[in-house]
Amino acid sequence: MLKPLTSEQNQWVETTIGNMTLEQQVGQLLCPVIPHFQTDDWLRLLQQVPLGALFIRSMPGAAIREMLTTIQDSSPVPLLVAGDLEHGASAVADESTIFPWPMAAGAADNLDLISEMGRATAAEARYCGLHWNFGPVVDLNLNFNNPITNIRSMSDDPDRIVRLSVPLIKSLQAGDHLAATAKHFPGDGVDDRDHHIAGSVNSLPMAQWKETYGRVFQAAIDAGVMSIMPGHISLPDYQGYRQNPDDAPPATLSRDLLIKLLREEMGFDGLIVSDASSMNGLTTRVPTAERAARSIAAGIDMYLFPDSLQEFNYLLASLEEGILSAERVRDAARRVLELKARLHLPEDPFGPPPSETDKTTFRQAAQEMADRSVTILRSDGRPPLALQTGARVLTVSVGEINQMRGVEDLDVFDDELRERGFSVNHLLNPNNGELRAEVAEHDAVFINVYTIPFAVFGTVRTVIGHFNSWNWRSIFVDCPHVVYTAFGSPYLLYEMPHVPNLIATYGATDVQQKAAVKVWLGEIKPSGTCPVSLPKTTIRPFVE
Repeated sequence: MLKPLTSEQNQWVETTIGNMTLEQQVGQLLCPVIPHFQTDDWLRLLQQVPLGALFIRSMPGAAIREMLTTIQDSSPVPLLVAGDLEHGASAVADESTIFPWPMAAGAADNLDLISEMGRATAAEARYCGLHWNFGPVVDLNLNFNNPITNIRSMSDDPDRIVRLSVPLIKSLQAGDHLAATAKHFPGDGVDDRDHHIAGSVNSLPMAQWKETYGRVFQAAIDAGVMSIMPGHISLPDYQGYRQNPDDAPPATLSRDLLIKLLREEMGFDGLIVSDASSMNGLTTRVPTAERAARSIAAGIDMYLFPDSLQEFNYLLASLEEGILSAERVRDAARRVLELKARLHLPEDPFGPPPSETDKTTFRQAAQEMADRSVTILRSDGRPPLALQTGARVLTVSVGEINQMRGVEDLDVFDDELRERGFSVNHLLNPNNGELRAEVAEHDAVFINVYTIPFAVFGTVRTVIGHFNSWNWRSIFVDCPHVVYTAFGSPYLLYEMPHVPNLIATYGATDVQQKAAVKVWLGEIKPSGTCPVSLPKTTIRPFVE
């Protein structure tokens, strides 16, 4: 369970909240993100709104620390600084250790390595001035078409998720340097909708929910997780909407889910932070002027990604109108302050730099996790490949490359092949003619399919492959020297049921690209176990 505060921490919380006006307490409940904000922009915003937290996207670590030092020095109450560190602090501080995606951790299934990932994330994040990790994702990837979970989830097996998430939470929070956040309550991964663009429903009956998602979230609570993030996801069987599931309000607006189920029945006493408030799973349900107030009234303690000044004023108006009570604001603000005290922010919002020995250990752990995760989904006797030095190889990347979303081409894969003495040519999403013209001229062809959550909102299916570029799916029929890697979703096999060979890396970080090359060339043996059940075609009657 949640570790209690010391008497000194309790005293700081009581003194701080006692000196706050109601308006200042309201400000504590807001956590904005504004891309590309500079230090002066944050300082101007803080003069208008007494924020409790802020969210940081990718920047150089030194620049983050410099910016946050100035911001923290100007804030009378230390700010919580959050980031999506689902597979390492590199998601924010871009020179930090890059670990594989969570499903790769599930495939490696090694408790020592996942604990080291937590230790590395906490050390590297806190040095830069981050205190709050919006991870781990503890959702079960039950629906292979779910566009949110996929490789962000460790598995579809609650036993495996509990086995891995508990040591991860404990290592993230060891030393009280970084708060972990279990998400997305009451659990994503059941339906196939993306709550960025539509409401999402966890349609499990409660008996099954308790054995799956309920058990996973309860394990996180029992492990002392400091915060939980509800998604814009409903649980209609609990909420009394069994007959009309789509009418059930999302958890971010449901007192039944946040207070009755999460707090009272499951015993969670930490901080509840909403998922992003701009997502349609929330915005389609409540008028803009009432959205933050309704969420906080339902049990949200920290409202994520507001239009800060506008929603600060909306919250003040909601207090006057009786939509939101001063008592609820004070309770939420106290929980925010308790998290700050628990993380020792009043003493120092930063941490020491990781040692060079630590950095080396972190990098080795990341590569080992990637190496151990690679899984053979189908084999025709390869890997390994028998290639001579100087062999001509063609690499073909297939996927939605979007640098704004952090989705870049698989350059590391090519670099690793060149370092081993091969002549490498590369194609990105070639049309049929381009591919056919090149394949016959090479000794080996690597088709690298890159499908990850959010590359295309609303789907994790392989949408590249319009009428002028589909032959990559069938080129193996005439060219036996073609091999396939799923750099992302392992469910690619469902879309290519006749492909003769396929390995899965469950992501495309640098270490995962390196691991794939090692496996294909026979330098390491693939030892990962697929942590999800792959869909199969079955003969069954059509159900209306």
